[in-house]
Amino acid sequence: MHQEGNDERQWLPLRAACRLVEANQATLRHWADRGLIRAFRTPGGHRRFSRQDLASLVEGELARGNGRPGDDLARAALRRMRRRLRGRGVVHLSWYGGIDGEGRTRMRLFGRRLLGLAAAYLGRQSGRQEVLVEARLIGEAYGQEMARLGLSLEEVIQAFAFFRNSLMEAVGVVLGTAGPPGAFVRGWLEANRLADEVLQALGRAYEGASRKAPAHLDG
Repeated sequence: MHQEGNDERQWLPLRAACRLVEANQATLRHWADRGLIRAFRTPGGHRRFSRQDLASLVEGELARGNGRPGDDLARAALRRMRRRLRGRGVVHLSWYGGIDGEGRTRMRLFGRRLLGLAAAYLGRQSGRQEVLVEARLIGEAYGQEMARLGLSLEEVIQAFAFFRNSLMEAVGVVLGTAGPPGAFVRGWLEANRLADEVLQALGRAYEGASRKAPAHLDG
């Protein structure tokens, strides 16, 4: 099944692929099964994942842009997130102070991927359900990561609000000023729906991971 070339550097084993995209193994397998990333099995039954597809997944294609209506919105939201993260006030927020350097890197990757999904969701008329499914997967990964980091529920909500506010502000700036009539309202409702799906998935995953934590610690 390995028809993409013989350069093994272009294919990563499961653990290395998980480290690259900062996602758990179940999520990565699901993406491969749904065809979101290319993968094949070795004669020994081990999966190998396309480095190129994983890199594109991490970047969310925000830097290149594909001419989609949502691309400007995603880039505007990313700029707002970066500006806020560089601000002095963010270091005093309890959720941010409770995340170590490695954890912050993972949070940034999750955020960038979600913005890429927002661009895809607002920029198409068909296939939106697939985007929502992937958004839920990212939300689950967010929730599991926040539980692993030991953040409280209040801190989890604060962290998500940080992302959501950046996204919704970008909707106002990009669609509220230069967009056609009705674009702002449609964009606001669509962005809200995507964010709601992510938040619900995040909450379920956080609750599930939190319930398992005591038993894991006792064992």
